[in-house]
Amino acid sequence: MSASSSQAVLLALVANGGIALSKFAVFLLTRSSAMLTEAIHSTADCINQVLLFIGMSQGRKAADPRHPLGLGQAPFVASFLVALLLFSVGGLYSLVEGLHKIRHPETPHHLGWAVGLLVFALLLEGYSLRGALRAAAEERGRTPLLRFMRQSSSTELVVVLAEDVAALLGLAVALAAVLLVMATGNPVWDGIGSVIIGLLLIGVALFVGVEVTSLLLNEAPPLALRAALREAVVEDPEVLGVLNLIAVVIGHDRLMVALKVRFRDQPSGKALVEAINALERRLRGRFPAIRHLFVEPDDH
Repeated sequence: MSASSSQAVLLALVANGGIALSKFAVFLLTRSSAMLTEAIHSTADCINQVLLFIGMSQGRKAADPRHPLGLGQAPFVASFLVALLLFSVGGLYSLVEGLHKIRHPETPHHLGWAVGLLVFALLLEGYSLRGALRAAAEERGRTPLLRFMRQSSSTELVVVLAEDVAALLGLAVALAAVLLVMATGNPVWDGIGSVIIGLLLIGVALFVGVEVTSLLLNEAPPLALRAALREAVVEDPEVLGVLNLIAVVIGHDRLMVALKVRFRDQPSGKALVEAINALERRLRGRFPAIRHLFVEPDDH
């Protein structure tokens, strides 16, 4: 668990906790459906951050006989649970609540409080997103944000980024819905805002779920990294070629690599073992993300 990742999750937790309490308070004043769905959304986000902390903590544990490859995928499991919560508690609830309020509209009250809170929440969520972007900057480099979120194995950062973007868009929709109710006097806009927020959260949940599921199903690292691994093996003076290379992401910045390599003829079995050990040392030195490395000599 990197310090930047934990700081980003903690910042999101503090921001969402304060916003959730404020939204519930304003909902009690206004009875706004959009405000209630936003309060539920922020509460779900708080639960999500707690799950991420648990997953990140589990991921630091060392390998043991029951988990010989370690628990590096624990954050992936936590992130998948977050996606389920976003889909169900956040997305589906907002959608159902919004459709109910469209069919049975209720005029909300004291909407000035809602506008003030939503503007405050937008600023707070923007600060949280800024912190998440700064935490991801070192790993992301010049990679476009969407590509980084699709390729990164730092799922806790991906989840926080996705949640913060969804929260900002959801707050903007809620603010627009409240302003339209104030301008037109038509409470149906309140329900429409909830429906849009629900669809937004479902979309984000599906995005996170698909990306995390790929990692849970033993996703390979990016093609460029696999090519660099193969090139590093071929550069070894005792190697004639790479017959097969399998690389799997087993956690954030953690790889398992299995190689079938054709070595030059060695004078003895001991010499072959020394050549394999030398190759392993070079690969581990060049690619510190390798946690488990298996090299099998073969000639076909």
